[in-house]
Amino acid sequence: MARVELDLAAGVTMPLTDSTILARLVTEIREHALGVAVRRVLGPRHDLVALELGRSGPWSCLIVDWSAESARVHLASEMPAPALKDQRMCLTLRRQLRGARLDAVEQINFDRVIHLRFSNCEQLGPNCRRTLICELTGRHGNAVLVDDSDGEIIEAGKHVTARVNRFRETLPGLDYVAPPQFDRISPADATAEIIAARAAEAQDKRLPGFLRGAFHGGSDLFIAETLHRAGLNPDCLVGALGDDWHAPLAEALVGIATEAAAPGESWLYMDEEGQRPALVWPVKLTHLGDRPCEQVSSISGAIEGLYRDQLKRRDMSALRARIGAAVRAAERKANRVLKVRQAAVDKAKDAEADRERGELLMTYMHQVDPLQGEVTLPRFDGSGEVTVRLRPELTALGNAQSYFRRYKKAGRLTALAPKLIANARHDLDYLTQVTTQVELAEDVEDLQRIEQELVSQKYLKPRKRKVAPPPRRQGPRTMQTADGYTLLYGKSGDENDEVLRAAGSDDLWFHVKGGAGSHVVLRTDGRPDEAPEASVYEAALLAAQLSSRRRDARVEVDCALASKVRKPRRGRPGLAYYHADRTIAVDLT
Repeated sequence: MARVELDLAAGVTMPLTDSTILARLVTEIREHALGVAVRRVLGPRHDLVALELGRSGPWSCLIVDWSAESARVHLASEMPAPALKDQRMCLTLRRQLRGARLDAVEQINFDRVIHLRFSNCEQLGPNCRRTLICELTGRHGNAVLVDDSDGEIIEAGKHVTARVNRFRETLPGLDYVAPPQFDRISPADATAEIIAARAAEAQDKRLPGFLRGAFHGGSDLFIAETLHRAGLNPDCLVGALGDDWHAPLAEALVGIATEAAAPGESWLYMDEEGQRPALVWPVKLTHLGDRPCEQVSSISGAIEGLYRDQLKRRDMSALRARIGAAVRAAERKANRVLKVRQAAVDKAKDAEADRERGELLMTYMHQVDPLQGEVTLPRFDGSGEVTVRLRPELTALGNAQSYFRRYKKAGRLTALAPKLIANARHDLDYLTQVTTQVELAEDVEDLQRIEQELVSQKYLKPRKRKVAPPPRRQGPRTMQTADGYTLLYGKSGDENDEVLRAAGSDDLWFHVKGGAGSHVVLRTDGRPDEAPEASVYEAALLAAQLSSRRRDARVEVDCALASKVRKPRRGRPGLAYYHADRTIAVDLT
């Protein structure tokens, strides 16, 4: 069973597809795709194929995915992008099924196995019959194309040899062997008598384990809903129950299986915050109570949307990990550089002592024997003596010149020290800003823009495999205040620079005080003194929310005229110097 990340309730793991969802998907495919010819076949991944349908309508293709993470068979509104190189299974399906007509769709025994039966392939003649068997069984999932005339395997998405499974090889040329049933039956065939007979052999099992062993379709949601409808406690042992629970359980099993296979609307459930869709099921989940949900007309459309959301979150997670690793490595390097430069500055403070040692060696050169390793000489002002270390391989003059070179180097370092240390701290400030922007990113495009920026700043190497760049933004991001004033803001270093370039000299500029964050500009139309205080506060609130201090209860935000904000020469993207005209306290509680 393919799984997504969020749990709707304790002990309930949400499936992207399970047997109950597949039952409704099969019904929907029968309604919209039976009798339709396959126009072409694409293989975006090695474990996914898309069969383009020849009929115009809301559905353009049939998706078959046998991966462990997102196994599913459903209709889709648009064809996915093709892969750079066609996989073996895609090439075979293209040769065998192009032009073929979909004659039948069947779910086997309410299991996660779907049979798609085709006929009349354009390249193989009108009498050819092929069945694409979709085994959506998690990490053991597979797609197998079988010749109906003799049951022989033509091709499989995953070749399974005897070394992997000696009871069920899946290789071209062999007879197809169906997945084992393990003596399970369909919940649609459940009766009180069957349940009583099965229960007699499973007295020491809890109800969820009993259902999984006796019936197909035993996903977490299916079991939780079945037991809730039957009024049974999932923690009870089968042997501890009386004789009056068989009929309610059979009624619940048959009811869910029948409702799932019937055409109709499905239920789309939201996450706990009610912010985004998290699960679709063909049957209303009564055990979830008042969980936010809505009815949808097509379960295929809902599955397609959930999969896109899953892909988006997966891509965002991968991008965050890539950017985060680069930023952490850069921060470690910048901290090392800052430490080395600070140590060099501290060492340069002894430059005058090196000059004095060199001058003493020049004055008392006739008394110096380098082979001794050190010599003690009187100071010029008579205030004491100085012990001078010597390098035996050099002469007295050579030792003096060595001290003078160290003195000159220290002098140059002392002059450059403020700039070098400022540059290191500048890099650290920039990396802190990037970390905040990554946390605030709302979609893949935001993270891709940050990634491009880090590549341009040499913090990241370009990807070896080219990916589509994020869409170009036309100007800064904007929003309106309650009074109708325009706010400009950025969510990356480059976007912050763009905000600063777009700001007029009399516009008001906002930034969180003492932290990293976005630039926010309030358009004033050349009249900053007339800007409503409510709009000024809204701008400050936005700057606080888009900052590293957004979790604080009270945040101070600096406000200045845009003309007083300067970007340092050759500075990192998004960093600027400014002189604040006022500081606004923002309450984020």
